[in-house]
Amino acid sequence: MSPDPGIYLDHGATAFPKAPGVSAAVTRFIDKEAGNPGRGGHRLTVAASRAIEGAREDVAALLGSDPERTLLGPGATFWLNTVLSSRLGSGDRVVTSALEHNAVMRPLRYLESTRGVEVTVVEGEDPRGVPTPQEVAARVAEAPTTLVVLIHASNASGGVLPVAEVARAVAPVPVVVDAAQTAGGLAIEFATLGVAALACSGHKGLLGPPGIGVLLLAPGFEVEPLVRGGTGSRSESEEMPDFLPCRLEAGTVNGPGAAGLGAACRWLREHTVEKVLEHEQGLVKRLADSLREIPGARLHGWEDDRPHTGILSFTVEGADTGELAAWLDRERGIMLRAGLLCAPAAHRRLGTFPDGTLRAGVGPFNTRDDVDSLVVAIRDAAEGRMSS
Repeated sequence: MSPDPGIYLDHGATAFPKAPGVSAAVTRFIDKEAGNPGRGGHRLTVAASRAIEGAREDVAALLGSDPERTLLGPGATFWLNTVLSSRLGSGDRVVTSALEHNAVMRPLRYLESTRGVEVTVVEGEDPRGVPTPQEVAARVAEAPTTLVVLIHASNASGGVLPVAEVARAVAPVPVVVDAAQTAGGLAIEFATLGVAALACSGHKGLLGPPGIGVLLLAPGFEVEPLVRGGTGSRSESEEMPDFLPCRLEAGTVNGPGAAGLGAACRWLREHTVEKVLEHEQGLVKRLADSLREIPGARLHGWEDDRPHTGILSFTVEGADTGELAAWLDRERGIMLRAGLLCAPAAHRRLGTFPDGTLRAGVGPFNTRDDVDSLVVAIRDAAEGRMSS
């Protein structure tokens, strides 16, 4: 017998289960299409190339981007490092928010210490730390600025940042977006968003497998590759090709991951991101309303009338977040995340550093019963009944 899968409420970390069709697409690639794309002309090479380029088109169709400028790579972190390393050098200045994930903060602090890049953080007067376009533009206007880098939605609180409005407010300064928490969960039309680049994970809201991520580039916004090597094209040259996607996709693309991601994006297009968002927002609103009725439970970064993703951070007075998360898993079969969530800057802004929070993240396949089970467990914990 397979183990009880329990109640999975950690979609802010990765989606589970994946979209229907993902595992079949991964298996099909491995069993029937696993040639090396672009390396030769035999049938398996052609099959691999078709699978990967088909996936690229599926991703572009879902996110409203140009397939040629839709890059596939190891993940959002890889692509964020690619963009930041390429575009920021000695004397450059970058403006970012206080809600950033370490996928942005760590590369920026590294560039600050090694290249002398100036990093300016917008705190935002909003209690959730979400900056307004005017607040970002004011910091940009303080000194010449090379880039604005913003998370699309906080992985610590779920608060959504107004990236399109920021892009208009700071133009012509390019805006780079970390959409790891929003791709697949919020409707994104990259071509009209007005940002220069957007990176996202394939394994979270896009409901695909791990080990695959996406970079979207606006026309005219170019970046240098972080990694150089074979591409299967221009093999006579020892220089990287000057055209996309080969210019940024050195080495063998993760074919099984791409195939699975393509299947996930097709499922999302069929069922629509808007319906997924409506479902997830309904569940997280139900959770927020219920937790507020429990003495000792406190929500962090939640306001009823503000844009929000399907995650909710909270604490329980007198309970260690890590111990409570372990108890929920062990005794109630409920899986969620605890701690600083790879976002210490966000927790400092939210006032939850250094202990962090509990984070519940709902997905398209969660139900009201899942949420209600968590509420019952948290009520028991708050009343001192942390037992089976």
